[in-house]
Amino acid sequence: MAELADAADSKSAEGNLVGVRPPLPAPRSFMKSGAVRLVLGKFCLLAILLNGISLAAQVDVLTRHNDTARTGANLHEVQLKPSNVNNEHFGKLASRTVDGDIYAQPLILMHTKIKGRSAPVDTAIVATEHNSVYAFDAEDVNQESTSALLWHTGSDVFGPPADSTELANDVGSPKCVDLTTEVGITSTPAIQLTSRSSGKEGVVFVVAKSKSGDDYSYKLVALSLASGEKIGEVEIEGQVAGTGAGAVDGKIEFDPMYQLNRVALLLQGNTLYILFGGHCDAVPYHGWVFAYNVKNPKAPKLLDVWCDTPDVVGKRESRAGIWMSGEGPAVDEAGALYFATGDGTYDGVRDFGDSVVKIKLVHGKMKVTDWFTPANQEYLKIHDVDLGSGGVVAVPHSKVLLAGGKEGRLYLINRAAMGKGAVPELQSFQVTHVTPGHGPYYNLHGSGVLWTRGAETFVYISGEENPIRQYRLVADASPHGAGLKFESEQPYKDSSNCSTAPYCVSAAYPNFPQGEFDLPKRDRVYMPGGFMSLSANGTSDGILWVAMPYAEEANHNTVRGVLRALDASDVSKDELWDSESTGDDKDRLGQFAKFNPPTIANGKVYVATFQEESVSDDGTHKKAEDGDQPALVIYGLK
Repeated sequence: MAELADAADSKSAEGNLVGVRPPLPAPRSFMKSGAVRLVLGKFCLLAILLNGISLAAQVDVLTRHNDTARTGANLHEVQLKPSNVNNEHFGKLASRTVDGDIYAQPLILMHTKIKGRSAPVDTAIVATEHNSVYAFDAEDVNQESTSALLWHTGSDVFGPPADSTELANDVGSPKCVDLTTEVGITSTPAIQLTSRSSGKEGVVFVVAKSKSGDDYSYKLVALSLASGEKIGEVEIEGQVAGTGAGAVDGKIEFDPMYQLNRVALLLQGNTLYILFGGHCDAVPYHGWVFAYNVKNPKAPKLLDVWCDTPDVVGKRESRAGIWMSGEGPAVDEAGALYFATGDGTYDGVRDFGDSVVKIKLVHGKMKVTDWFTPANQEYLKIHDVDLGSGGVVAVPHSKVLLAGGKEGRLYLINRAAMGKGAVPELQSFQVTHVTPGHGPYYNLHGSGVLWTRGAETFVYISGEENPIRQYRLVADASPHGAGLKFESEQPYKDSSNCSTAPYCVSAAYPNFPQGEFDLPKRDRVYMPGGFMSLSANGTSDGILWVAMPYAEEANHNTVRGVLRALDASDVSKDELWDSESTGDDKDRLGQFAKFNPPTIANGKVYVATFQEESVSDDGTHKKAEDGDQPALVIYGLK
């Protein structure tokens, strides 16, 4: 790939680098001839046109869902278009096998300085539950390549991962299979660039769980982007004052055995935020937020610790883990942090279960400055319908925030005045199917994806056992609004309307759940829904990419997955492409990676997969050594 001149680097609104190299000046003597200048000018113009794709599409993805607002959109994609994402021109290019399941979204960096390489390399960063981080050449699509692996850092640095069966037994939930077969690096890392010119340098921040003997630990590790070598590390430890679950002498200690870092890391300037929920819902656990100063990555410094339920004990009290299906906390233009919590105590003073919380770091201390709590919070808590199953999205250049959880409702919240549990949301409506009584509920996991086109913003939602739905945010000038509103509670477009339904919106199986949601024993084949990202060239050529289960329920099972591509301008149109319908088995994705959206950058789509598993008679999950292996799968134009 061509190197980008320092002067051409510019930072996009999403925090990604977009570089364009200006034409080099010709020697002065050569430029004296007007005819030559004309020829040279035409040559330069032609060169720019011919190289427009390679120069204009240079995008970095340094964090989960593209930016810290968590829009899930790459708006600088000039190669992939609805016109060429089809069976003839698009398909699987290569896959890179790794040593464990990939819950962390793959991250992409262009023109990276790599130790031992003479020229900058486009790099894909992949983290696994086996406590490994890989750096691959993102542009090397030779399946037999012996040079695609740039570096690998493993358990000698991060420590051995925890065996999931042992961990479930240790926390008192022996039948728990929420995360199998090992627990190591679950969250998406965050990358800090220290040099943005071609030959980029930086630091990869990773949080890993490990077990040594009988002791569990979590640690924050800083790796060199160039080599994967450890720069620094710190064990994650902390306590808060409180009388809630697990308190001793008025203090609650962070317990790495019970806690799980599923939420993506957030890097805001030199502050790194790390959020925790519970493992297997085994008590005592809480929602925790840690803030570290990482200006010196050799010695990350703990700034503050915050707990969301420090004061109440009870079967469904305390708790309120922060998990958001792996999404990261969102940040607004003023630097405030937003996240959703799960089932737990709520009092609006120190306990914030089933809430969207706004925190600001003030003089090195985290302060709750506002929050939203739905009116039915107590009901959500009692029936395990936590608001915190979905992530939050701070709609850029606005005052509104999106959130949604297990109830299947989508909330539009005024982030300038969130209500503090006393004022309702701006809007909310049911996205997924509703069943009588107390469920089952068809959840929202992950978060919505945004595409702003002039005065309208499309919001895409993929809930459990539900078609993909496209809503419109439009201007709202009402005195009680916040500048934007949903045009309608009904979808603007709905993928169930395509001409080949149900096959274009769900798995290719004969018993699509339409109209059959009240059957008590019907398989929940569509759980946990689809995980999406969007690519577009500004306001045109939008494609919605969805990774989802192909034909089976994936909540507690490892199942075959599918990658789908839809026209983002209208998801009711027939699919552009999917990995199961090309007529070539080589295009198949492999095993679905739960909660993990695709990453689209520079003409390619990077998708994580899991290891195929076998389940013994006693319910124990084991790696199927002869089955699909966990991998980074790369799709693109053929």
